[in-house]
Amino acid sequence: MSANDGRERILRAALELIARDGFDGVRIADIARRAGASTALVHYHFSTRAQLLTASLAHSLSAAEARLERRTDSEHRSAPPERLADLIDFGLPLTHEDVMEWRLWSELEMRAAGSPELARTLASLNDRIIQPLAATVTAGLATGDFRDCDPDEVATVALALLTGLATRLIARDRALPLAHARYLAGRQLALAVGYAGELPFQTLPPQPGPAPDAENPTTDASSPPRPSARRRAPRTSSRP
Repeated sequence: MSANDGRERILRAALELIARDGFDGVRIADIARRAGASTALVHYHFSTRAQLLTASLAHSLSAAEARLERRTDSEHRSAPPERLADLIDFGLPLTHEDVMEWRLWSELEMRAAGSPELARTLASLNDRIIQPLAATVTAGLATGDFRDCDPDEVATVALALLTGLATRLIARDRALPLAHARYLAGRQLALAVGYAGELPFQTLPPQPGPAPDAENPTTDASSPPRPSARRRAPRTSSRP
């Protein structure tokens, strides 16, 4: 395999295993085996396990950014209210890929407090969410869709709100179905930007539930799937 192909396979394997077993439960040898690579190749690309964690999350975020842009472009959703609704969806675990990414994000948050390097990485990834949100609010103020708000303040509050809701969804809180979490986020951010009415969300993607087990005999179909293994953050764009 090429160097780039090998790196991509290692990152994908790390994403899946860390999201499933937790950072402390995964060995480099496990990742190498999953990727069909040697441990030497893993160490060649990533000198530390922490570097592998952050690179896996950044890789996943970039893939999610591309998915968001393709979905937005295909539906021709460029108006600020539409963009804000799509960014809310971007910040919630709607798909299997989202759930895996949020689990990595949680691993990073837990370790950032004790590591200046990881803290800087977390701040950088948070900024990748905040910037598009602030840009969208700024665009909405210019078009008159939004009013009486500060874009940076709204973006910061939005990140905190979405992170809190996503944490409960990942924990499979039965008191908070996905559709209701999305409704709450949309309602609160519409109020924050002075938008009249409900934000124009797209149809939720299918939400397959996990197979029943002894500890969980029933499944809430509105909850995000629990993978065997957020974020993600959209790139800043000049368009709203």
